[in-house]
Amino acid sequence: MKTILPVLAFTAFFAGCQMAEAPAEEAQDPVEPTTTDASFDAIKSLEGTWNGTMAFDDGREDVSILSEFKVVSGGNTVIEKWIEDGVEMATTFTMEDGRMLTKHYCVLGTEPSFQSTMSTDGTLDFTLRDDVSYETGVNDFLASMSFDLSEVESNSMSRSGVVSVGGEDITSSAVLTRTTDE
Repeated sequence: MKTILPVLAFTAFFAGCQMAEAPAEEAQDPVEPTTTDASFDAIKSLEGTWNGTMAFDDGREDVSILSEFKVVSGGNTVIEKWIEDGVEMATTFTMEDGRMLTKHYCVLGTEPSFQSTMSTDGTLDFTLRDDVSYETGVNDFLASMSFDLSEVESNSMSRSGVVSVGGEDITSSAVLTRTTDE
């Protein structure tokens, strides 16, 4: 048994060296995602960097915003990095069971999930999924979002949202301009 262990160790080491010297396999093309939801394709079309100014209905000063959409995971997920007045947040968009699943990672410490509906006029509305248990007055959270994508081909979009903070709903709105394509 004492002579078998060194032989096994040497064999494992040698096999590891052989694998390290083996040529790397060519990367395979990613599998095309199956999208049965036009809203996901609309979100994918936003890839790039967007800038604008956000206004609030509670009287606070307007703030600058930057939004970066990036298509990742072979086209199966979109990650949005949202920077509002220097504070970074993230939102993910992906397909689940034939519908787009949207999850927002908020500076408020909550992570609401949304379902989406796309209207014929190019408006994409996000409402809380039925399984989200956040309550106004109990939790601080992003309650809804809406993107007007009717002008995306002209590198412009409007965006609004409702945030529930301290029991009050605060509505925000912004017009963003695409500054770079990815």
